[in-house]
Amino acid sequence: MIGIQFTGVVRVLRSAAALQQAHAAPADSIVVQSPLPGGIAHVVRFLLNTVPQWVQIGGVVVGAAVAAFVLWFLFVRRVAIRGWLTSRTSGVKLALAAIAVVLITGVAAMGTVTWNYTQHSNDFCVGCHIMNPAFQKFGDTTNKHAKLSCHDCHQQSLYASARQVYLWVAERPEKIGKHAKVPNKVCETCHVTKDTATWQRVASTAGHRVHLESDSSALKNIQCVTCHGVELHRFASVNETCGQSGCHKASETNIALGKMSEQTDLHCISCHAFTADVPLLATRDSARGTLVPGQTECLACHKMQKVLADFDEAKDPHGGKCGTCHNPHLQKTAAAAVKSCAMAGCHANWRDNPFHVGASHKQIASQCLTCHVPHAAKVDASDCEGCHLSVRSRGRLRPPLPFDTTKALRRVGTTTAPPSPDAAYADSRHSVTMASVRSSGPSAESDDDAMLLDRDDVQPVANYAGAPLSRAPPATADPFPHARHAKLACLVCHVTGTGVGLLTFKPPRGCAICHHQAPASSRCTTCHTTSEYTAVKHTTMTVTVPGHDPRPRPVDFFHAVHTKRTCLECHTTPVTLVPSMAQAQCKDCHSDHHAAGRNCSACHTIAEPKFAHRTLETAHQRCDACHTATTIAELTPTRSFCSTCHATKAKGHYDQKECSVCHFLAEPGVYRSRLITSRPQ
Repeated sequence: MIGIQFTGVVRVLRSAAALQQAHAAPADSIVVQSPLPGGIAHVVRFLLNTVPQWVQIGGVVVGAAVAAFVLWFLFVRRVAIRGWLTSRTSGVKLALAAIAVVLITGVAAMGTVTWNYTQHSNDFCVGCHIMNPAFQKFGDTTNKHAKLSCHDCHQQSLYASARQVYLWVAERPEKIGKHAKVPNKVCETCHVTKDTATWQRVASTAGHRVHLESDSSALKNIQCVTCHGVELHRFASVNETCGQSGCHKASETNIALGKMSEQTDLHCISCHAFTADVPLLATRDSARGTLVPGQTECLACHKMQKVLADFDEAKDPHGGKCGTCHNPHLQKTAAAAVKSCAMAGCHANWRDNPFHVGASHKQIASQCLTCHVPHAAKVDASDCEGCHLSVRSRGRLRPPLPFDTTKALRRVGTTTAPPSPDAAYADSRHSVTMASVRSSGPSAESDDDAMLLDRDDVQPVANYAGAPLSRAPPATADPFPHARHAKLACLVCHVTGTGVGLLTFKPPRGCAICHHQAPASSRCTTCHTTSEYTAVKHTTMTVTVPGHDPRPRPVDFFHAVHTKRTCLECHTTPVTLVPSMAQAQCKDCHSDHHAAGRNCSACHTIAEPKFAHRTLETAHQRCDACHTATTIAELTPTRSFCSTCHATKAKGHYDQKECSVCHFLAEPGVYRSRLITSRPQ
C-alpha cells in the first residue's frame, strides 16, 4: 500500500513540475496554444485576445447605436413601409415573406448555436488567454474529467456568465476570479449517483470520514474541491493540499523532526493513512485515530527499520501508533516525545496509583523512563527483581534496592565479619531505617550487594546517623524463608494496594494464600522443577529378622518409578507436606517383604543375597539356618527361587520346567517340606 502511495506521489510531483513549466511559458507560445481547440475558437480568441480593448468597447458601442437607429427608423417609417408592402403584387409579397422566414430562421439558428457554444462548449471558455494553462491541465488525457464540459461542474446563471465576459473586456484580469463555485452536489451527480458502490468505499476511508462527518466549525462547509481542486482542474491531492485552503497551518504541515526536515517531497498520505478503511460502525474518533502514523508507515523508512529492528508491538501499550507520542511537525528530536507523556493528558492520572506515589517509588515516579522503556513500556508489576536489576543500565540512576532477595534483605553488621545471609529487616517490608549502609574492608562486596539508597524520606536511627558500620545495631533475623520462595513472583505474597504504596506482607494472611489450603496435586510443578523429581532420594530402612539384631539398610527412592501415584499420597503432613516417617520408609505402600507367601526373587536381584549372606559352605545351604521354620515353610523353591543363584545356568535350560522336578525328583511344594527338616540329597 505504501509503495502504491509513493508511486502516486512521484507521478503527482512530476506532473506538477511539468505544469510549472507550462505556467512559466508565454500565453501566446506554441506550447501553450497548441492543444487549444481550433475552428470558430480561433475567431473567438482573436476577438477576445488580439483585438485591442478600445476597438472591442467601440465596436460594442457602435453596434448598439446602429441597432438602435435601425429600430428607430423602422418605427418612424412604419406607416410608409406598411403601405409599400400592401401595394406590391402577390408574387413580390410571397418573395418578401420567404426572405423574412429565411432571415428569422437564420437568426434563430444562429442564436441557438451561439447559446449552445457559449454554454456547453469548452472552446468558448478558453477564449481568454488566462484560461490556457488551466485548460491544458484539464484536457490532459490522464485526467478522468477531460471529457466533461466546463458547465457540467460550473453551473451559473446567464447574468453571471455575461458579467464574466464584461469583466474580461472591461478589466482584462491577469488571474481568473472566483466564479461558479462547485458544490458537493455537483460531484455527487457522478461519484455518488452513478457509482454508489465505489463512493461508499471512498466515503468510509479514515480521511474522508474525519473531514466529511466532523462537527468542527473549520470543516463545517468543506467541499470536495477544497482538497481536490488545489491545482485548478487537476483534481488530484498533492503535497500542498492539506495546507492550501487554510485548514492546516504551515506549522502543522512542515516537517521538523531530524533529517525528515530536509525532505521536500514528502506527501501527507505517506505518513497519514488517509485512504485506510474504517469499519462502518466506527466513530469519528476511531477514524481520526487511524490517521495517526503507526509502525506500518514509520517503519517503511529504512532508517527507522535499523533503529527499531527489535520492535515488538506486544510490549508497546500504544499499539504501535508512533504518532501517539512523536509529532514530526513540532518535535525536532525523537527524545522530545518524553515531554508529551506528561503534557498530552494520556497519563494524567498516574498519581492515582499507590505504586507510583508510595514511599518505595515516589522519588523516581516522575521519571517515567526509569521503568518504562520507550517502545516497550509495558512493565510486569510482579517482576520486582527484573525491574530493579534492569534500571542499573539506564543512566546513572541508583535504584532504591538491588532487589536480589538475599541481597535486598541483607544488612552488614561489621566491617570484618561476613554478612549473614539470614539478616533482614524487622518488618519484612523492604522499608529502610538506616540512611545508607555499605560494607567496606575485606568482606566488602559490589554495589549490588550493598544497599544504595538516594531517598530523602528515610530517617536515620537515633545515635547512628553517620556512625561507623561497626557501631550499627545488630541485624534482626529474617522471620520468613525467602530463599525457599525465590521461585515465586514478589507480588504473589506482597500487595501494592496500601495507602502509602509499600509492598507489605503480613502473616498469617499472607501465608494462607498458599498454605492451609486444600492442596492440589496438579499444582506441585508451580514451585518444584523437573530436576527435583529426577534426583534420587536416599533413605534408610530397618530390616528385622527373628533371632538377629535389627539391621539398617540404605534404599534409594526414585520418583520415576512412582509416576502412577499422586504427590499427596505420600506428602501428607499438613502445611509442610513432608512425608511421614512410615511413608519415608515405604511401609505405607510396601508390606513387610518377609511376610508369609513372599518369594525372595520377586524383590531381590541376583547380587543382593551376597550382601546379607555369608559364603555358602555347601551347595544348598538350608534357609532355616538363619530363618525360622515358619518363614521357610511359606517359601516355595520355584524356578525363580533357584534362579536367585543359578541365573546363568537357568537361562534357556528347559524354560517351562521347574528345577526341583529333575534335580530333586519332587515338585517344588513337596521339596519344600523336605527342606524344612533335612538336607537335600
